[in-house]
Amino acid sequence: MKSAYNGHIVRRASWAIAAALGGALASHAVAAPARDEKQPVVNVEQAPFSSTTDHHGVFHGRSLNYRATASQLDIKDAKGNPEARIFSVAYTETAASNSESHTRPVTFLYNGGPGSASFWIHMGAFGPKILPYNAMSPNAPVAPGHESVDNPDALLDVTDIVFIDPVGTGYSHALGTYHDADFYTITKDAASVSDFIRTWLTINKRWDSPRFIGGESYGTLRSAMILAAQKWMAYNGVILISQGLDWGTVIMPPGYDLGYTLFLPTYAATAWYHHKLATNGDDLQTTVSKAEAFASTDYAAALAKGAFIDANQTRQVAEKLAAITGIPADVWVAQHLRIDPDFFRRHLLDRENLRIGRFDTRFTIPVSSAYDPSDEADPSLDGEAAAYSNAMRQYLVQDLAVPGTETYEPLSSMTSESPWTYDLTNGAYVNPSVLIGEAMRENRQMTLFVASGFYDSSSPVYSAKYNIGHSGVDLKRTTFTFYPTGHMMYVDPASRQHLLDDIRLYIRSTLSGQR
Repeated sequence: MKSAYNGHIVRRASWAIAAALGGALASHAVAAPARDEKQPVVNVEQAPFSSTTDHHGVFHGRSLNYRATASQLDIKDAKGNPEARIFSVAYTETAASNSESHTRPVTFLYNGGPGSASFWIHMGAFGPKILPYNAMSPNAPVAPGHESVDNPDALLDVTDIVFIDPVGTGYSHALGTYHDADFYTITKDAASVSDFIRTWLTINKRWDSPRFIGGESYGTLRSAMILAAQKWMAYNGVILISQGLDWGTVIMPPGYDLGYTLFLPTYAATAWYHHKLATNGDDLQTTVSKAEAFASTDYAAALAKGAFIDANQTRQVAEKLAAITGIPADVWVAQHLRIDPDFFRRHLLDRENLRIGRFDTRFTIPVSSAYDPSDEADPSLDGEAAAYSNAMRQYLVQDLAVPGTETYEPLSSMTSESPWTYDLTNGAYVNPSVLIGEAMRENRQMTLFVASGFYDSSSPVYSAKYNIGHSGVDLKRTTFTFYPTGHMMYVDPASRQHLLDDIRLYIRSTLSGQR
């Protein structure tokens, strides 16, 4: 069957693709020294490692024994030759009978980037042990020396969990004649993760298990591609966290105005948080809802007129935009009613000499001069990346008994010589959201869970509703949840708990058929 993907792409501005959905992760996280990705990393004859440890925990009030298997698994190419060795950490309940274990739900999770290992969601939210991180606390751990703690909100009471590190991250490497860089494409990345899932299910005799896939940021795009790569392997549900599906909704080249309307509710939420609105008496949800209503009506209509809009309407719309965003009307007029996220983050708090974070707009950083080297820093990312990656490395060795013979790569060491290739686009924006709609039409039992943060200016909250609403999914089988946090919504303890409770309820309702 011909995929609907190729018919749902629009022109791309190459300068913005990586930055729009998390490419900056590679420049901010603390990674090991880059290796030569043009050379095979692991010899085929070298056996993959596997470490199994047994544990006990209480999850959502349920006491259970579980096994952690930190291991590498080889996948093969179409000719049967080994092409990659993929690392994962699988948590499986051990108290279940043999027959029950074969039918117990299993959820496969991964991060985004592209080029990120799964340490973010592993140590931040979904693992049985996590780093006790509260990004809003002045004492949030950044430097080493903070141990992981039990996570009573982990989902092991309802599903086994497998965290996957794509090729080039974690302990995952290319094999034989293949190189890590061979997997730095949309299709090859998704195909390798999909092959891993298929192989894992086969080796562990879990084909009768209800199965879910879940990704964060670029990982949501990977999920859509996985659905298309293995149409015959039906999934019970798909979990999208801080979705990054239609890149045309977050990039704003000249003449393409959709992104401006979709970012407006995020601007409103940010201005509300920083007390820049005259109507701060409204709560957050009301503020966002009003901005969304204006964005989809008067604002969209004004932008559609382009240069044909008259001065009176421009002023009227600018005054309303000022009330919604805290950016003065004169600035909106000077910018032709079009303010991109970078401009907004630099100007909302310019009187305070502060710049706002991209992944979480609650965070700020001082700007000391017109040209400030700290412009490359993101106050909503840097500390978190170091904290979670440090915690992951220590946890693997200390708790899961992973041999310290290889270097754990939190991020792939992509370079200008081996960059990520956005294939299948033919110079177009990436937008595989329609593949999810296609999968839901072909699998009438598949459900969808979409989680977004109000303060995320990397994947704005309104963009999630727009993308999913235009993807052809069955909204009756789709759950939307929104949280007062940013891109990595689990950096707030309260939002982390709410996210996990919502996903737990979603999994239970999907399996019970009560949707």
